[in-house]
Amino acid sequence: MNSNFVDVVGYQLEKVHTGVINWLLNFGNIEVAIKGKYEMLRRIYKMCHENVTFDEKDISNITCMPEFSFGRKRKIDLVVKINLNNGIEKYLVIEMKVDSIPYESQLLGTHYDFIQSEKCNKEDAIFLLFLFGTSQVCKIPNLHGFHMFRIPEILEVFSGYNIDKYIYNDWINALRNEDLRRTGIKLDLDNTNDIWEEDYWKEKGYRTWFPVFYYIYSELRKDSKRFDEWDIYSGQNNPVMNWRNGWLEKIISNRKVHFYWEFNYEDFVLKVMLDEENKISKEDLDLLRSKIVKLCNSVNIGLGNETQKRYGIYNSIYKWKYNFNKRKFDDIMHEVDNILDYIQPKLKML
Repeated sequence: MNSNFVDVVGYQLEKVHTGVINWLLNFGNIEVAIKGKYEMLRRIYKMCHENVTFDEKDISNITCMPEFSFGRKRKIDLVVKINLNNGIEKYLVIEMKVDSIPYESQLLGTHYDFIQSEKCNKEDAIFLLFLFGTSQVCKIPNLHGFHMFRIPEILEVFSGYNIDKYIYNDWINALRNEDLRRTGIKLDLDNTNDIWEEDYWKEKGYRTWFPVFYYIYSELRKDSKRFDEWDIYSGQNNPVMNWRNGWLEKIISNRKVHFYWEFNYEDFVLKVMLDEENKISKEDLDLLRSKIVKLCNSVNIGLGNETQKRYGIYNSIYKWKYNFNKRKFDDIMHEVDNILDYIQPKLKML
């Protein structure tokens, strides 16, 4: 059994990572000398392309404040306050994510509220977004002044110190193992005959099921000629990889609809989103559906079928089923690209 405390407690818990960084930087922690703490800070500043205007001897105190709160208004995962001998205070404002991405409004609000609340100069605060898991490969919003650190950058900041404590060593090893899962997902997929063998993935440290598919999608999109146009995120009930440039607005029966394309688990799906306040009728949707199904059936690429005739805001129209275990990724994405090349122009002419 894995005895790494990070994995035992739960790698996916942001508080675990907050706690370790708090322990590493806290001024009262004599296990990590001030020289080591300063080096961690110096690396962060350097990677943010910011000048370090203070030296190790200039620091009088470092205070770490997990779940820093603006009353009931907002909480920040970790704020690090660096008190200098000249009375100036420097801040690291850190949001941490493992398998999710913050909303753009959260980053914008945190940046604005912190500066206003602490009444500090902008040059005295650095805003950091640490991504510890599949958040590394998911859709990133506008950062609004935050500097993004994925696991390789986080390791560059915090690894390489002579700290003979299991807290530190287990955490660094857990980060390295997570990055191996990200880069090794394709090989791990090849080594199982059943993608849905949950125990297999858990034994290798993966979190099922959304994170497994996020990492699979991250590799899958590399084999598309549209590799930089695919966004990975949660579709609430399923993991999604959406073709960002494929959203197409049309007017049907004097009402607005949007066509879009996405992977749901192993299926590649053409969908239509209806205007929530002014939906076309079910009858009109069924007529539209029949036209799209006829168009998709004419492609003769891959194994596709029409979906059930449901009526809602988000409606699947046609679906191509894939087996990620039995098909090579480049073969799948070559086929998907051909489907898009054929159908998307015809959707535009509807």
